[in-house]
Parts: sequence; structure tokens; C-alpha cells
Amino acid sequence: MKAIHPTLFMQLMSLPSSVRTDLLELLGATPVEDAQLREMLAEATASLADSDINEPVPAI
Repeated sequence: MKAIHPTLFMQLMSLPSSVRTDLLELLGATPVEDAQLREMLAEATASLADSDINEPVPAI
């Protein structure tokens, strides 16, 4: 198993638990290069940002 680049690992650990768990399971089962992981992290982050924008703001 190849070690995850420290910067990519920090990005991975900053994701929400459910997303992080899915990616860690994938990384444990499948060889993934740093470039692929960087792309997956970018997609996950963009998807999370999009979902945050689309959520209604609760009334105070």
C-alpha cells in the first residue's frame, strides 16, 4: 500500500465523516495515485460546497 501524501491526507481528514469513510475504504481496497486522489478530493469538496449553497438558511 502506498502512503498518502501529507497534504492530501489533511484534505481528506477535513471532509465530513461519511465522505471521509467512503474515500478511506476506497483507498484501502484500490491503488490510487496522488493525482487521482487530488481529483477525487476536488470533486468531493465541490459537491459539498454546492450542497451547502443549495440548503435553505434556517430562520432565526
